[in-house]
Amino acid sequence: MAVTINRERPDQRRHHRLTAPLFVEVHGHRVRAADWSLGGLRIEDFPGDLPSVGTVIDLAMTLPFQGFDVAFRATAEVVGVHPARGMFTVQFIELGDRERELMAHFIEELIRGHMGDAADTIQRIDVPVTPASLKPESPAAEHGKLPWRRWPVKTVALSTFYIVLGLVVFSYAGILTYANFFRMEVSTAVITAPLETVEAQADGHLEFVGLKPGDSVRSGDVLLNLIDGKLEREIELAEIAVEERKAKLIYFKRRQADELERVKGFASIEMKNVEQARLSLEASDASLQAASDQYARLKILYDKGFATQSRLDEAQEKMVTLDKQLASRRIELATRVGLAEDDIGKRLYTGDDLIGNSGELDAEVRLAEHEIALTQQRYIANLKMRDSLAVRAPFDGTILKLPRFDKAAVRRGDVIAVLEQRRNRQVTAFLTQDEVAKVGLGDEALIYLPALGETLTGRVTSIDRTSGFIREQEQRANPGYAWRGPTDRSAQVSISFDDNAVLRDFERYRSGLPVTVIFEQRTQNSILSGIARKLAVSI
Repeated sequence: MAVTINRERPDQRRHHRLTAPLFVEVHGHRVRAADWSLGGLRIEDFPGDLPSVGTVIDLAMTLPFQGFDVAFRATAEVVGVHPARGMFTVQFIELGDRERELMAHFIEELIRGHMGDAADTIQRIDVPVTPASLKPESPAAEHGKLPWRRWPVKTVALSTFYIVLGLVVFSYAGILTYANFFRMEVSTAVITAPLETVEAQADGHLEFVGLKPGDSVRSGDVLLNLIDGKLEREIELAEIAVEERKAKLIYFKRRQADELERVKGFASIEMKNVEQARLSLEASDASLQAASDQYARLKILYDKGFATQSRLDEAQEKMVTLDKQLASRRIELATRVGLAEDDIGKRLYTGDDLIGNSGELDAEVRLAEHEIALTQQRYIANLKMRDSLAVRAPFDGTILKLPRFDKAAVRRGDVIAVLEQRRNRQVTAFLTQDEVAKVGLGDEALIYLPALGETLTGRVTSIDRTSGFIREQEQRANPGYAWRGPTDRSAQVSISFDDNAVLRDFERYRSGLPVTVIFEQRTQNSILSGIARKLAVSI
């Protein structure tokens, strides 16, 4: 049977392209894919309207697999269209892990031939071998003496080579066995440091202070200013209120100065009134004395019969009137003297009322000063509140992210900065679910830093198997674990450094450096684990 061999140029495709049956439902039409791979597929003789290049479409695919139809969905983007042939090609942009693994398994099985027919297998052709003579070629060979040219040097060299090669191979196999069964090497590890997310404490907008990601900050340094519009209005109103009350105080002080000018006149008038009251009192006293003398004389004349009763009564009435008048003027003088001593120059006593606003003006000035002090306190309190809204670094560290831009509006609780505490560092290794089951708390681990070419020692401090599920749990309405592929590194293992010098030299051992960690593997078999513990106790 003749065998035809076609010479083709090397294929530059990233994936194997198959023509095995794969049915696709697009826009209500179910067709068979002309060829397909893990990257996309091609459809020919499409009965419907061809989509345009760049269109994102949903595909419902059915894959015949060992007598069963496996249906799944995917999202793809049209990357090529050929209207004459009714053909278009798509590239997968959203394909689940389970679906990708199923297609990869299908392709691998087809390539290996486990699912295909060997119709054109090239048969081997036996080549005849010419027998060689076993007789010695020289007489010396017959007597057991071989010339040096016939010595088995090549055989000895090849035997030695194969013996050495066998030792190397067996040694390497032993190393691989030890590395794969007793030790586990994980290259997906990195030096990490504690992170702190800073959230906005109020609604407002941000104001940058010149810092950027990668800058080092000290504890208490201002990272960002948070401007609260309502608080800014309160500060402006408080400042205006202070100025308004200062103007009011100036007005009251001017009135107080004018009142002081009036006080000088009040003092002169008051002293004059006191003196007049004293003079009136002295005049009333003299008049009363004269009236008393007149009454005494008339009394004598009345007793002798030389004066009438009416004149005597008139003299007595006049004496009583003058006596009452004298008492009234004494009271008035005492009142004026007392007021003059207490409020000299502050008020003027007119005889019926007190006039003068010095006291009221003093009270208004003190009230205005008190109002200014209160308004200034309110203004200072608002300034302190503004200062408290400034975002400050909680510790010495490095700015990793500033997710917002300058003047951006934020709401209370929004993340506005991410800081890294560089002094407290550790190694975080990302393992698969199978690998994490072979690591134990407190196990010693070797830490290799490729960037520095150094090997350090550490110890496992924490094992977190579910960190990789957190985001998917948050995105789902019902809490629980989401299915992940066996190759996903969804578990985290934290390793502390044994050497404290690493923690002190944070400039050299920076976070983000790649790390390869070597763990001592633990067995997952309970029986073997029990036997190992008994052996350890007996030893």
